[in-house]
Amino acid sequence: MYIPDEKTILQNYENAKELFAAYGVDTEQALKEFEKVGISIHSWAGDDVKGFESFENVHSENTVTGNYPGAARNGEELRQDLAQAMKFSPCTHRLGLQSMYAEPKTHKERRDYDVEDFRNWIDFAKERNMGVDFNVSYFTHPMMKDGCSLASPDEEVRRYWIQAGINGRRICEAIGRELNCTVFNNTWTPDGTKDNTADRMGYRARLKDSLDQIYAEKLDPRYIRDCMEGKVFSIANECFTVGSHDFYIAYAAKNNLGLTIDTGHFHPTENYADKISAVYPFLNGIMFHLSRGVRWDSDHTLIQDDGLYQVFQEIKRAGLIGQNICVGLDFFDAQVNRVTAWICGLRAAGKALLSALLEPTALLQEAEYAGNLGKRMALLDECKNMPVNAVWDYLCWKKNAGVGAAWLEEMDRYERDVQFQRI
Repeated sequence: MYIPDEKTILQNYENAKELFAAYGVDTEQALKEFEKVGISIHSWAGDDVKGFESFENVHSENTVTGNYPGAARNGEELRQDLAQAMKFSPCTHRLGLQSMYAEPKTHKERRDYDVEDFRNWIDFAKERNMGVDFNVSYFTHPMMKDGCSLASPDEEVRRYWIQAGINGRRICEAIGRELNCTVFNNTWTPDGTKDNTADRMGYRARLKDSLDQIYAEKLDPRYIRDCMEGKVFSIANECFTVGSHDFYIAYAAKNNLGLTIDTGHFHPTENYADKISAVYPFLNGIMFHLSRGVRWDSDHTLIQDDGLYQVFQEIKRAGLIGQNICVGLDFFDAQVNRVTAWICGLRAAGKALLSALLEPTALLQEAEYAGNLGKRMALLDECKNMPVNAVWDYLCWKKNAGVGAAWLEEMDRYERDVQFQRI
């Protein structure tokens, strides 16, 4: 396996730096901008979205295939695996949490969690100077009734989840205060029906009322930003999803909230990157959940593809680097080593971000507004062959994050000596 030495890395970078400069791009400035974009690494991929609560015969609303050995069994192992994954990413990291990963000292209902039940996670983030993002887990729980939570016609069920949402926001604000960061609080529910419902309005009226109650408390916007995540359909809810994209876009715009765009939650031919400029002017922020949907919301491990690159291109072209946008990973695949999947996802997102930052956007826009569309097209195509990887290798070398495929050997050792010992 070829791994370039330091001399080669530095020489390649200097050559790339000179080439990008000819297009008006300052690679050093691009690397500084790179630091401003945090990438949330999602805790739930490390144990196949099981969480730390123990329930018997409870249906999971998340479809995870495979049984590759070595999954984390508790918080200590999950944090160990997250730390291992981040070693091989030069990105600025954030931590993505679900409420089902609370670690209370005594048994609590999910609706009753408070910030101290996440103390181990807060300390983990603090040690690594990481921001945190949060999701109340409205799924895989005995209080899910007929696939519904916040939209349930059962008032006891609905009250349970409203309280979980209220406490979740308080947890976010408290974490934000302690870490001095803005916590993006994401709401996604799988609520819906498998077959056609005779009362769409009823379900959506209940969801609206639940959200009105959850968001009624005014919290400090320096420490919490509320976002909501729509979806085309869920497994076993193919005919009707209560929290559709239209519902949440309208609710967020009316109530000055943010929107979460999960790249697996759209029709396969939709361009989700196009949605950034369409909705950002009307919302209080956007969160991205990056996954790779294959034919449907299959949550395949993130790799480099056109859709991923387009997301970061649009963020850069819109001047939103370091602005009111949060980017996180959201995939799970139990057919592969889960830490390897995290590393692949982090590095794919990092490469796409760096590529966008190195794009000669000013030249592209200048050609466009001059009416020289042929030049714009040619430059866009030329950008695909620019030496981004030389800058990426330099960045990984500077951050000691593994140049090229060097990290694979270390992952073989970690799998053998750590993960496979859990069996």
